[in-house]
Amino acid sequence: MMMGPLLGLVFLLLIQGQCCLDCIPAVPSAQQWLVTGLQAQLENDVKPSPSVVMALNLAGVRDSSATKQFIQDIKGVKEMTSGKVALYVLALQSSCVDPKDVPTEGGRVNMVSALEEKTDEEIKHYYDTGTPKTTYYQLALDIVALCVEKSPDAENAAAILIKVVKGCQSKGCFGVDTAAMVALALTCVHNRMSKMEGAITETLHEITAQILGSQQESGIIGNIYSTGLAMQALNVTTEFYPAGAWKCSKTIEEVLRKMYEGAFTNPEAGSQILPSLVGKTYLDVATLNCFSDPNITVHYTVINQLIGPYFNYSITVKVPKGSVLLAALEAAQSVNPTIFSFQTESTSWGPMVISIHGVNGSTDDKTYWQFLSGEKPLDQGVGSYKPTDNEHIVAKFSTY
Repeated sequence: MMMGPLLGLVFLLLIQGQCCLDCIPAVPSAQQWLVTGLQAQLENDVKPSPSVVMALNLAGVRDSSATKQFIQDIKGVKEMTSGKVALYVLALQSSCVDPKDVPTEGGRVNMVSALEEKTDEEIKHYYDTGTPKTTYYQLALDIVALCVEKSPDAENAAAILIKVVKGCQSKGCFGVDTAAMVALALTCVHNRMSKMEGAITETLHEITAQILGSQQESGIIGNIYSTGLAMQALNVTTEFYPAGAWKCSKTIEEVLRKMYEGAFTNPEAGSQILPSLVGKTYLDVATLNCFSDPNITVHYTVINQLIGPYFNYSITVKVPKGSVLLAALEAAQSVNPTIFSFQTESTSWGPMVISIHGVNGSTDDKTYWQFLSGEKPLDQGVGSYKPTDNEHIVAKFSTY
């Protein structure tokens, strides 16, 4: 979706001057609707991959049906690469499913044990040939998953990354994606009070310098699709690079701009950027709360008593805690698009609902869609207002 000149100006005005000290949380409230839209896009993925499931879980959108679906796809573990097994381990853990005891069609599977075996193969291949069996990116991803699962094998593999980074300090030997995953892996091992703490600290100084060396004037790090992982890495390694070295606000502005232009329509690309936009990283998989419902219930009613045919429809939906009202409207639309379809237009105050159920507001008729909490008009737009649990939101076709 390309912006016209006027929309582009509106969008620039919305984000200009918005800044953050550490990018957590990163997204200004006026642009939260972009994140909500990305979440909805990933939720509608017909066949969610482990990375999509993990991203949604980190964003607080835990979908049990999606979890069941991707668990059913676990087959042929022996044929998987180590990195793919690592993604399954992280996705399972984020879904509150024990990756050491996964019920599959072929029987119960210990994915952590399988990952340890495959990581051992990576390590052996490295010492035999000088390279891992797959890639350094996958090896780093293996370490993240093993570290989250508190496996002692994580340190053995981390020693390889330390050695490789030390051997190419002056020129850098990783792309941004790989460097970011290496930083996440070593940070996790470092946080576990590793015996290699000194070596890891030195390596993290080097690897963050490599990542920051790929920072463009626009704020993009590497390219738009590597920026999500780079943001994750830089958010957990702030003690290893100078304050102000990361142009955080520029990165956020450019990512939001690219989102607005439709850069993350591919589910895998979207799954890499979403965690950073909600202030999470892959390392947060270890601390997700599996005992509380991350969602809230919103009761939503649309009423038209001005022009025929009149209608009064209600629905109850669940959205992630902390979501803006736009997410509830999108959830209602996805459940019953015939009744709860709606359209918005961008304004300097964020998205404004201009049509519901095919009924459009009109400046000529002085009609518009008014949003209320119960009987009290909302003082914020749908892209900013955050409903509470069990709140009743009413969209009423009104005059002014």
